[in-house]
Amino acid sequence: MGENKVTALVLAAGKSKRTKTILPKVLLEVGGRPLIFYILDTLRKVKYIDNIIIVTGHKRELLEETVKRVYQDIKFSLQRELNGTAKAVESAKELLTDSENVLVICGDTPLVTPSTIKKFIKNFFKENADCSIITAYFEEKTDLGRIIRDRENNIERIAEKVDLEDEVKMEEVNSGIYCFKKKFLFDGLREITCHKKKKEYFLTDIVNIFYRRGLKILGFTLDNPNELIGVNTQDNLSLVNRLLNKRFIDNLRDKGAIIIDPDTTFVSYDTKIGRDTVVYPFTFIEKNVIIGRNCKLGPFVHIRKDSVIEDNVCVGNFVEINRSKLSEGVRMKHFSYVGDTTVGKKVNIGAGTVVANYDGYKKNKTLIENEAFIGSDTVIVAPVRIGKRAKTGAGSVVTKDVEPNTVVVGVPAKIFKKIKD
Repeated sequence: MGENKVTALVLAAGKSKRTKTILPKVLLEVGGRPLIFYILDTLRKVKYIDNIIIVTGHKRELLEETVKRVYQDIKFSLQRELNGTAKAVESAKELLTDSENVLVICGDTPLVTPSTIKKFIKNFFKENADCSIITAYFEEKTDLGRIIRDRENNIERIAEKVDLEDEVKMEEVNSGIYCFKKKFLFDGLREITCHKKKKEYFLTDIVNIFYRRGLKILGFTLDNPNELIGVNTQDNLSLVNRLLNKRFIDNLRDKGAIIIDPDTTFVSYDTKIGRDTVVYPFTFIEKNVIIGRNCKLGPFVHIRKDSVIEDNVCVGNFVEINRSKLSEGVRMKHFSYVGDTTVGKKVNIGAGTVVANYDGYKKNKTLIENEAFIGSDTVIVAPVRIGKRAKTGAGSVVTKDVEPNTVVVGVPAKIFKKIKD
């Protein structure tokens, strides 16, 4: 491993005590994916990082299984006793034999960006630091530890929240993101003692150990402290949801989508929306959804995962689309549900239409071919195929295939007449 390369150590062993969740907090979903995936994606985009190790503990099998489904190049280290961040780092020692530099980061901080980590590591190398810490100033109170500096403005130590007696706003705080020269890291870890109140070994204590040894410690201060928000409580989780959602929406708007009210529109990390598509308030879009150009969506629309909406489609009030494709020019204006359905071009789906795709045992497929007209309050009982330019009368219950150019009506729907070309 070269001198200017770093192994990233992601701490993810905790029990999620304060979130009160059964799942490890790093697996809680935000924007359609687990929290830890954001960190892993960030780290993989930084050229200095050539190896990533996750420290696991609580529900390690579930965490490893989840990560391995998406990332095949990640290594894992087990912290057998959950007794603090210092011991978490120490547990990975055997996997760091080829590493000269180590980045330590928490797995529950999804807002930190690749640009920040890249600049941080670059500065670490440029200044030839032995330890570097990302810091920030928060206007509101935070659970993060406080940076304590000496009279010469050198970082002397980190005071943990549990040890702070006063609440002072706008103090410099510790992010929990560090870069270390490994040759000093593990030697320093041996000196850390158990915290009297928490009965844990805090990695933050290593800063004062380095200071007393005269090692070079740097602070790398961020202008945007929101990047450092971690998920320790349900309030944190809600805040991270909002901030990530805003980031996703900003990216979509930068590409030409028109989001009427970002505060009431919810998208996923991989949502794609074409230019000039207008999204009205209270629209919810799940993961793996692609939406074309010049569409109108909402208000009050739920587009569930694995759905595709092509160009010039109108999806109006109180509509749900699930694992379905709406081809170009479809109109689906009011109070409807389609699931596991392929809808052809220029199809009109009347108000109150429901595709009954589940028979109690499996999800069944429906095909509605080009230019079909589905009358209001039609129930389509899958699996079924509705042919090109076919029509269903209002209130029909379609249980069998409908031939092209055919009008069906009734319960169950029967042929009413043929449509002349």
